[in-house]
Amino acid sequence: MIFLIIGAIITLLILLVVCENYRSKRSIGKYLTANYGRPHDNAEERRERIADAANLYLHDVKNLSGTEIVDDITWDDLGMDDIFVSADHTDSYAGAQYLYSRMRRLDATEDELHEHDKRAAFFDKNEEKRLAVRRHLHSIGQVYSGFRLIDNIDIIGSAHLKFRKAFPLLGLLLLGTVIAAAVTQNPVLMFLGIVILMANMIIHTLTKGMVDVQFQTILNAAAVISAARNIAEEVPEFSKDIKPDIEKMSGMLRKARYLIFEKNAEVTKDMLMNILFFFFNTFMIDLFCYDIVIDDLDRNAEEFRRIYRFAGSMDYDISLASYRRYIGDYCIPEFTEKPELELKGVCHPMINDAVRNDFVQKRSTIITGSNASGKSTFIKSAALALIMGQTLHTCHAESAVLPRCGIMTSMAVRDDLLSGESYYIREIKYLKRMVELCESGKTLFLAVDEILRGTNTRERIAASKALMEYFSKQNCMVIVATHDIELAEYFAEKCDNFHFCEKVEDGNVVFDYKMHEGISRTSNAIRLLGAMGFPESIVADAEKYVE
Repeated sequence: MIFLIIGAIITLLILLVVCENYRSKRSIGKYLTANYGRPHDNAEERRERIADAANLYLHDVKNLSGTEIVDDITWDDLGMDDIFVSADHTDSYAGAQYLYSRMRRLDATEDELHEHDKRAAFFDKNEEKRLAVRRHLHSIGQVYSGFRLIDNIDIIGSAHLKFRKAFPLLGLLLLGTVIAAAVTQNPVLMFLGIVILMANMIIHTLTKGMVDVQFQTILNAAAVISAARNIAEEVPEFSKDIKPDIEKMSGMLRKARYLIFEKNAEVTKDMLMNILFFFFNTFMIDLFCYDIVIDDLDRNAEEFRRIYRFAGSMDYDISLASYRRYIGDYCIPEFTEKPELELKGVCHPMINDAVRNDFVQKRSTIITGSNASGKSTFIKSAALALIMGQTLHTCHAESAVLPRCGIMTSMAVRDDLLSGESYYIREIKYLKRMVELCESGKTLFLAVDEILRGTNTRERIAASKALMEYFSKQNCMVIVATHDIELAEYFAEKCDNFHFCEKVEDGNVVFDYKMHEGISRTSNAIRLLGAMGFPESIVADAEKYVE
């Protein structure tokens, strides 16, 4: 009778576990289905983790030149953190890091870009495969410790336990003593067994506390390898190159199984399992497993990095498909060998219902216009089209023909109070890095908003002319926004001139945000004072002084 009761309890527990797994999978499936084509709900959390998402890029950038990356100044000028968060539809930390690195690297070949397009289109059309792959990516997750995984693998060789050979001996010593005491019933052996047990418990607790981070590294690495193996089985057509690495690392998964079970018991707070693992660990089983797994990761670190990138790239492809569905209006650009840019219906990706503009650039361009008329936004739109076209192969435009080029901006210049640098010093440093990169001889797109506005008018125009003359002799595509009409007129024969303008309706200044040919002949600084409600006396005096 008692065996029937025990059997019934075990059966009930198994059924409960099966039901819970089914409920969990169904819940995850609903979530993954519902959020496809939409940004994740935890945008603020993802924004806070941007510095962690950059870790893979920091590894990649070591081997890249200045023309092959989006540097920090350009990234900040263009508000790329916001665009990254908008484009980040990934399910794993590997995917988030792959996406971030991809968005800052301008070195992708056309073949690589088309390969990602092919995979993104495949996942967009095949919901069943997409959902299956996303489940595996979701199992990796975006835990905080995971964002450090690629860094920790670099130093995994230093994670071996001190006195590593002593731990198996301590475990065997305890086991031998316990067996001998049980067989002989010798009180001395029993006492010795208790002493060794207590000593092992203390040594185990202290040792595990010192390598807790490395334990988590093993578990995160195992999660990535396991997910990659499952993904490779789901989409073998995309996985041929990575299969040898996965097979080589599969042994590590078997060796890490004990550690994975132990962690699961901790997470689920299963009291019975935690007691069992506590008992087993007095024999140093987890420390023994830990050390042989560290050996595997150290010996096969390069294979793991490739597996990590494979998992990240699969996540990236699905994220790209989801992002494209989310934004709706986009184009896949064409590339030209000429230093020319042709954009039709381009707009800023972060502005809802943005006004679209057409733009063809075959030589340097100067844009004039009133305050708040759209100059800066347009320059950012053009620069972003070049970056996103070369990285995500996705432009917020109706069509785009782009050169393969480096991109640098000088736009959001600010004083640096900590270093004591003035606005002008910061500005000329921004411009100097452009001058230095010109020496590479590679095609560059340079965007400057309000060139050299940190100094007086006379010297600003003189220095701006000299810089524009220099850039015109280099392999550069320059676009400059300025209020200096004299500068635009001076380069009227060498540069294309465009402007943005406004009109006054019922006392209000109204902008159309459309780009027009030629040099702006209007100014709205004083009219804006009136439109914003300044006293009429101030506006009248300002108009008098300007006359």
